[in-house]
Amino acid sequence: PQHQDAFAKFLLALLTSQRGSVCLYQGEELGLPEADIPFEKLQDPYGIRFWPEFKGRDGCRTPMPWEKAKPHAGFTAGEPWLPVPAEHSDRAVDVQENAKDSLLHHYRAFLAWRNSHKALRSGAVRFFDAPDGVLAFTRTQGEETILCIFNLVPEQVRCDGKGWPESDALEGHGLASAKDGNALTLPPYGVYFGKAA
Repeated sequence: PQHQDAFAKFLLALLTSQRGSVCLYQGEELGLPEADIPFEKLQDPYGIRFWPEFKGRDGCRTPMPWEKAKPHAGFTAGEPWLPVPAEHSDRAVDVQENAKDSLLHHYRAFLAWRNSHKALRSGAVRFFDAPDGVLAFTRTQGEETILCIFNLVPEQVRCDGKGWPESDALEGHGLASAKDGNALTLPPYGVYFGKAA
C-alpha cells in the first residue's frame, strides 16, 4: 500500500494514546503485511475448513523474520510451521536495524517518547468535535494535558482547531503535522501531539 509505513506509525500512535493496556503483536514493529499462505501450507483449522472464503489466521502468524539472508529469515534451522514470505524477509530485523529511518527504530523511539508522558500512559480522556475523518481528544494527568489529533484518512486534511484547547506542538515523536496558529494540516494518516495550555 502507498502509505504502509505511515499507517503503521499512525496505528501505533493511536493505540498507545488511548486509555487501557497496550498489546503489540509480533511483527507490528516491522510493518509486516498479512501473508498469503497457500492452502497446502495452512495450519489453522478454521482456514482449512472455510477456504477460500475465509483463509484463517495463519497470514498473521508466520515466523518472525530475524535475518534476511538466512533460510526462513533466521527463525529456525529446521522447517517452520508456516513459510516466511519474501516480503517479510525484506523487512527482517537485521535490515531494519541498519536503516536509521526504519519502522523498527520509529517504534522504539515513539514508545520511549510516549513513556515520558504520564498523561498518555494513565491520563483522563476528553473528546472534541472534529471534521470528518479526524479524531481529536486530550489526555490529562496532573498538570500535563496533551492534545492528540489523528487524521484517519489517506488524504491530507486541514482543521481550523475551533473548539480544541490551544497547544504548543510537542517534538520527538517522529510524526508529521504542520501547525499555523490553531489551524492544523495533517498529511495522510498524520498525527499531532501538543502540550495544551
